[in-house]
Amino acid sequence: MAEANLASILDQPASAVKRPPPMPAGHYVFTILGLPRNDKTSKKQTDFYEFKCRYTQAYDDVDADELAAVGGIAGKETGLTFYITDKSTYRLTEFMRDDLGISEEGKSVRQMLEETPNCQFVGQIKHTPSEDGKGVYANIAVTSPLEA
Repeated sequence: MAEANLASILDQPASAVKRPPPMPAGHYVFTILGLPRNDKTSKKQTDFYEFKCRYTQAYDDVDADELAAVGGIAGKETGLTFYITDKSTYRLTEFMRDDLGISEEGKSVRQMLEETPNCQFVGQIKHTPSEDGKGVYANIAVTSPLEA
């Protein structure tokens, strides 16, 4: 599906703009697209890495009707964020080692990050209410390895 251009988005009637429904809860296979983005949070300036993940396959616990209502998984992406602090970097290394199957033998965390593009994993989508209470976000809450 072609990405809409800015003019076509802004020229549509405002009354036609609706909040998109979240991806249904359940388990999916995800593929990591490229290297993760490194940035800082706006409030506390905490470093983080965010992986861009493409939905690749839905498991049987995903409601088929809800999935059809959001247009399926084709072309859908989400982010997976890991904060980088002395007390939290272990989550990133465990994800790369345990869920992506990247060997940590003789490597730095940075070297492991370089091996993440195109890796696959299973992620469980859970719904989280937005802070303003007006919507729901679909977030990867739990990750696990993709069994061959």
